[in-house]
Order: sequence, then C-alpha cells, then structure tokens
Amino acid sequence: MIELQALQKRYGETYAVRDLNLVFAEGVLTALLGPSGCGKTTTLRMINRLIEPTGGRVLLRGEDTHSLKPETLRRGIGYVIQQIGLFPHLNVAQNVATVPDLLGRPARDTARRVDELLDLVGLNPDEYRHKKPAELSGGQAQRVGVARALAADPPVLLMDEPFGALDPLARDKLQDAFREIQRGLKKTVIMVTHDIDEALRLADRIALMNAGELAQFGTPDDLIHRPASSFVRQFLGEDAALRQLAGRRAADFVRPGDPAGLPTVEAHLNARSALGIMLREGSDALAVTEEGQVTGVLHWRDLQTVPRLSAEFIPDERG
Repeated sequence: MIELQALQKRYGETYAVRDLNLVFAEGVLTALLGPSGCGKTTTLRMINRLIEPTGGRVLLRGEDTHSLKPETLRRGIGYVIQQIGLFPHLNVAQNVATVPDLLGRPARDTARRVDELLDLVGLNPDEYRHKKPAELSGGQAQRVGVARALAADPPVLLMDEPFGALDPLARDKLQDAFREIQRGLKKTVIMVTHDIDEALRLADRIALMNAGELAQFGTPDDLIHRPASSFVRQFLGEDAALRQLAGRRAADFVRPGDPAGLPTVEAHLNARSALGIMLREGSDALAVTEEGQVTGVLHWRDLQTVPRLSAEFIPDERG
C-alpha cells in the first residue's frame, strides 16, 4: 500500500530521517514509535507531503507521491493530529463534512455519512450534530476529529499522537473505540506515538525509530521477544510483556473450566487488568463472563504467553 524507499530528510548537515525503508501493508495499523526527536513525525508528514523529502521516494499503491499535486494526495489521506484542529465557527456536522464538501459530494449523501460516522465514534448524531467545538470535552472533540478524517472514506489514515492530549480515562476509552473501528474498517493506519503502552495495545506492527533510523520493524511480539538490539530491549523496558497484556482482552485467554468460587471479570476487560484482579483477590484463576453468562476460565499461567495474531489477520508486508 505505502512504501518508503531510502527516504530521508536533512536540515543542513543534520539528518532528521536517514535512508528509511519501510512497507506499510494494506489494512494494517502500524505505529511509528520512538523517543522524542527520532524522526517519526517527520516521516509521517513526508508521506502526505506536509514536509518534502530531501531524498528517496514515497510510493502509494506503486505511484510516486511526488508526481501528485499535494492537495490531491491529501484529500485521499485522512489526517488526525493531537490538537484536533476543528473549525470553531462550524458545528460538529459541518466539521465532519469538510472534505466531502470540498470534493463536491451530494449534500444528502454527506449528511448521511456524517451521521454514520458520529455513531461509529460513539457520538449520538441527534445530540452532537449541531454542537460547536467549544461545547465538547477533549475526548468528544478528538472523536469528531477521527470522524472528520474518515468522512471521505480514505484508504489511508495518518495519526500524529492522536490521543496524547487526553486524560488517562478518556484516552483508554477512545483507544478502545478506535481499535474496534479499525477492526471493522480495515484502514491502512500509520500512527505516531511515543507511548509504548499505546503502541503495544493498538498496533499490528511497530516501526521503532532511533536518531532518524529504523531500529526494528515487526509485530509487538517480535520486538518484545526478539529485540534486534540493546536499544530496542531498553526502550521497551523489562515489563514489556506485561504492557502487551493491555492490548488483549480477557476473552482471548478463556478456556473451559470450573468457575465455581472464582472471582469474575467481563470478557472485554484487558488482560493486564485481569492480572491485577488476580493479585488483588489472591486467586490464580478468574471466571470470565459475557452478558451475564460464564464463558470459561482465565488462568494465570495462560497470561504468560500473549496469543499472537494469526497470519490471516496480518496481511503480507508487501501490501
């Protein structure tokens, strides 16, 4: 879907990005992860030409993006940033409709699309359609930003620290909502983050950068259990496997068993929280419920190996 070939950005004698070669597979969420100043945001902005590369190429479905007009390229790529950037004088519906209106889509189709997207991101259209950005909480405004980025149904979605400005509770809720949206829509998503937990929780693949270069590219499991260098190991930390549990549901570990006398947890609870409940309750197993019905038992020993996504859910890297 998107390929970076020897991509670089140089300011004088200093490289922000140096000889970066990456393939972002179609339908996959890839996190650009790394410390501040490692080049991840510069890389993201070179993809939609908000920053022009010094060298190398960006290919979109095999076509060099340099051959496209920047405005044409950007209209086909959704873009979500931490600051959201909603137009304060427009209501929520008008903000979401910005790109479809620029593209000349029929007003009736756009109105229907706006309502679909507001519902998708968890905002009741009847309640939020006519509100102004100043009437929204930070989490609600960020949801509107996601809806706006999806309004023209772009195949690619770029996200630059999209949840970084939110409080922990709002961030967790929006991350969960976005993960469900991505599972349904299968967009090609490239997300910049410095948050290791966020990358492990949301990403199918992680491109870990350091000083403008690629340190390692692979699944979260690859980076945790097969780090390519001491930098990768140190950056993820000794508790990386525990952090990875935050990206899996308790339901992912359920197997048949006797639930009698066991503490209970909901199937949608993340596995890291389930482990915390085990420690609090002094139990090595939990009964897992869904809609009030016990579906099985989660054992402590099963949490020691995070289930990997099967190949059918992670497309080939050639995109």
